[in-house]
Amino acid sequence: MLELLHGPDRTANSMELLARICENAAHGVAGQILIVPEQYSHETERALCECGGDTISRYAEVLSFTRLASRVFSVCGGVCEEYLDENGRILTLYLAAQQVREQLKFYAAVMTRPDFLKQLGALMEELLTSCVTPDALHAAAARLEGRLAQKVTELALLYESYLSVCKTGRGDPVTRQMRLCELLDETEFLDGREVFLDGFSDFTALQMQIIRAILAHAKNVRVALLTSGGQYAACQTGNETEKQLRQLAARQGIETVRRSIPAREHRVPDVQLWLNGLFFGGSGSGEAPQNVSLVHAGSQQAACAYAARTVRSGVLSGLRYRDFTVCMTDEAAYRLPMQTLFSRAGIPVYCASSAPVAQNPLIAALLSAMQAVLRYEPGPVLAFLKSEFSPLCEADCDTLEHYAYYWGIRGSAWEKPWQLHPCGLGQPMTPEDEAALQALNALREQAVAPLRTLRLALAKARTVDEQVRAIAALLETLDAAGRLQTQQDALEQAGQAQRAQECGQLYEALISALEQMDQVLGAASLETELFVQLFSMLLQNTSVGSIPSVCDAVQLTTLPMLRHRRTRVLLVLGANDGLLPAFSDPGGLLADPERQKLRSLGVELSPGRSASSDREMSWVCAALSAAEQRVCLVTDAAQPSFLYSRTASLFPALQPAAAEDFPFLPDCAAAAGAALQQSALPDWLPEAVQKEARTLSQRCAYSFASMRPEAVRALYGRTIPLSASKIDRFAGCRYAFFLQYGLRAAPWKQAEFDAPLFGSFVHDVLEHVVREAQEQGGGFAAMTDGEISALTERCMDNCMKTYLPQGQAAASRESYLSARNRQEAAAVVMDVARELRLSQFAPAAEELRFAPGGPLPPIEYRAKTGSGLLTGQIDRVDTYEADGRRYFRIIDYKTGHKDFDYAELLYGKNLQMLLYLFALESYQRRAGTPMQPAGVLYVPGRCDMVKLKPGEDPAQAGPERQKGLRRKGLLLNDEAVLHAMEAYEKKPQYLPFAPGPDGLIGDLASPAQLAELERFVNGQVEAMIDEILSGATAPNPIDRGPSDSECKYCDFSSACHKDVCGVNARRFASVTPEEFWQALERRLEHG
Repeated sequence: MLELLHGPDRTANSMELLARICENAAHGVAGQILIVPEQYSHETERALCECGGDTISRYAEVLSFTRLASRVFSVCGGVCEEYLDENGRILTLYLAAQQVREQLKFYAAVMTRPDFLKQLGALMEELLTSCVTPDALHAAAARLEGRLAQKVTELALLYESYLSVCKTGRGDPVTRQMRLCELLDETEFLDGREVFLDGFSDFTALQMQIIRAILAHAKNVRVALLTSGGQYAACQTGNETEKQLRQLAARQGIETVRRSIPAREHRVPDVQLWLNGLFFGGSGSGEAPQNVSLVHAGSQQAACAYAARTVRSGVLSGLRYRDFTVCMTDEAAYRLPMQTLFSRAGIPVYCASSAPVAQNPLIAALLSAMQAVLRYEPGPVLAFLKSEFSPLCEADCDTLEHYAYYWGIRGSAWEKPWQLHPCGLGQPMTPEDEAALQALNALREQAVAPLRTLRLALAKARTVDEQVRAIAALLETLDAAGRLQTQQDALEQAGQAQRAQECGQLYEALISALEQMDQVLGAASLETELFVQLFSMLLQNTSVGSIPSVCDAVQLTTLPMLRHRRTRVLLVLGANDGLLPAFSDPGGLLADPERQKLRSLGVELSPGRSASSDREMSWVCAALSAAEQRVCLVTDAAQPSFLYSRTASLFPALQPAAAEDFPFLPDCAAAAGAALQQSALPDWLPEAVQKEARTLSQRCAYSFASMRPEAVRALYGRTIPLSASKIDRFAGCRYAFFLQYGLRAAPWKQAEFDAPLFGSFVHDVLEHVVREAQEQGGGFAAMTDGEISALTERCMDNCMKTYLPQGQAAASRESYLSARNRQEAAAVVMDVARELRLSQFAPAAEELRFAPGGPLPPIEYRAKTGSGLLTGQIDRVDTYEADGRRYFRIIDYKTGHKDFDYAELLYGKNLQMLLYLFALESYQRRAGTPMQPAGVLYVPGRCDMVKLKPGEDPAQAGPERQKGLRRKGLLLNDEAVLHAMEAYEKKPQYLPFAPGPDGLIGDLASPAQLAELERFVNGQVEAMIDEILSGATAPNPIDRGPSDSECKYCDFSSACHKDVCGVNARRFASVTPEEFWQALERRLEHG
């Protein structure tokens, strides 16, 4: 007899089946079998024991279709037969594809790609469970046309080849169930038994064949289905399944009894009313339900935080952790944040789903090693070196990574001695650098030793068997088994029992994947890259599970796993459109329209889109029916799910709560800190959470307190070492100065001929060209343009050996940049030469250094609380003598755009040129050879590109380019001296001034103003020394707008706590020369 137990309450249906089993057991009926989906067997066994007591196992057992096969094979024979698993199927499909490769056209280009083989494996399983034969596919293909006909023909060929390969080795796992069906018909295993089926919404064609055999032999068969008399989407799948079962029984002449199961009163009224309204056409209520809630979270993190707070509050009110179930509609998005957050909150949690072995750090490191030996790409190589399998310690790995990152080491360069400078481009190689490079090569050799061994072994391998042995040798060399055991022990000691269980299965899974490769493909010949891809895919497809390690823990699960559970409180995370329910196309190698076409030709595959939607809705209904006392839907998307919106319409008075109403470790640090500062921490928070909360509160109250004097001395010494760049950095932001020059932090960069390096290159070229021109006598005035160009080329050749080593110059990009930069540098040299031809000022010194042991001593500044010592280098000093007086000007080459900015001067930035001007004047005065400062000039170190409109004459670019070559700076307001700098008639071509109706207009200063400026500049440096010695480090960046801020391109912007305490930015406005001199005068008057 077939008895169909139907009703809209999934839990009531299941409880009725369990009650019938227990009733039979009470009458001594043994051998009962309850068949459920594989993933529900554990929960069903527990529910059966709760219902029937400890002795129920004598009378009934819970099996899945797979376990039923094992049970029958153990009694009737066949237990020793070996079958493929999912990974073995994929590998076998590779062999099958090779056998028919000459006949493939549509799939010829992708037939060996792992992702295609994975999709093909899923289709093979679908064909087998749907009882579709290769002949049926061939027959359908013959009635099709065009692209689909070719596609189906080739799938039939692959299917036929796959079954043929399986016959010579291990069978497909689905054929195990086919064999089960045969044995049930041939044996008396089920004769007289009571058989029950629960938890299924529908059955595959193969499962229907097994049920046919069960009906033919069992005494009674009872099936629980989610159905309803109405045409509700949640029950359509159940209704259709009921119809199929009745027809199956009728064909066998078996009586069918249909019994309706009423809903049980095990839920609170609110939740039952909600379920009826969502899925069975019921009405809602005008009052807000007490046990149904909606929450709108601003992010996934906020949603997880709400769930954690709800669990914690419920436990304080008397519930147990096991009373809560958190359901994730998107496991990939929520699993890790939930586990991390619950761990931080001290909440025990068990995740029922399995974990991919490839996510384990040690397994990922092994995969990285295999990926690394293919091409020695930086990512996989460094991932391996940073893992626990690394032959290097952490510090050595960082050193090696820094060099490899800077120079872009990849490919075979990892196995060859490194020769490029350890300190980067533009540096001369010293004996110390040679020693550092030798040490780096020793680390490199140590790092690549296991990788080289693996690469050579894989290169020599001729078969998959030999490739597998190479991987096995690597595992032995790295002591993978021992390291995984150590990791497992550490997890157990840390109280992470679930992760420890999973870790304990990893090595076995790893070896199993290797054994499958060897058993299925051992004699085949694969390219190394394909072998690595296939093996990596096997590990990606392999998962390890665990059983609950504690009795009282929150259940973290997914919708499919929830369909056979009961829980007091259900929290659904991700109630977003497209996730609840998740209506999706079956996908794979056959699109939905193609499936429909095949269905019209008699090839029945999985349900189409419409049927899939009904089945998904039935699954969602079964899952949400798990809730008994309280349910909450949480969305973190702009568009919530249909069921979320339906709940809101059922209960108009129910107002969705915002996630901000539930502050629990929120992701907004500033808001959390403010909340913590306003109220005390609750006593019920675990110590781990309280510690983190105190840290966050302290961070939010962080005020960048000044360093102690001893800390200042330890960082900077008793005399502050100064340079123009240090002064500029401190004036721009104290915190950036502290990080760069106090802590000596530096960002990682890659070798390239960038603007700073080009600037250094131009400096060196100009230094050598100007010096040699002066040494030849007469300077540039005595040289032709051709002679200047030849000299420039020779100097650039010499400098390029330092700035672009041979190995770097070989790269096409660097070769192009080198050629372009040489052209630009040559143009700059020619521009400087032409300017000097017009000037009576002549170069007197290049690269003039203020430093211990240099041509000039360092400059000492004495402040109120200490002293500083300024060192630096002047790019060029030009001198001129007239009427017994000597004048000098300071020249600075700038490859970037540089203006003489009065606002920055007023606040202590860009003092470099003036510092050098007044320092040199002071030195000459003390030496008894006084000279009059004639000013400072920024000389452009590069020629900007000029944009021309279509059709414009390229000659028109000359005047525009010349504008960009005008000098910037501050000059002595003395017309005779200015004429000596550049002989001009109406206005100068290079200098930053022009004649006006009332005199000269531009960046000019009288001797008195220069004297005032000297006092101001020295005062700024002394004030800076006092501020450094005071220990000040708080950020105070200059901010002149979105496009001109110290923070915009700061390497340390992520380190200054902007998110919690902000920064005290200094906002400056532009200042005219007149306003500058007036402000300067006021400052000097007031000290």
